[in-house]
Amino acid sequence: MVAGEPDSVRVKFINGQWLVRVVEGGRLAHQLFNIHAEAEAFAEEERHRLGLPGEPPAAPKRRGGRRR
Repeated sequence: MVAGEPDSVRVKFINGQWLVRVVEGGRLAHQLFNIHAEAEAFAEEERHRLGLPGEPPAAPKRRGGRRR
């Protein structure tokens, strides 16, 4: 329970997986995905269901080497 927190949907990259965090009516639910596009699609469906505005997709994580 996350009392007082407004309804929201967030996508985060955690420990090699994509976490979609949904707060609805003070209740927290989450869903894990291995594929970024699937997480974003699920998040967008949840935002639509809850009547929330869309958000830009979470930035995909780069694998390997350093950025130059």
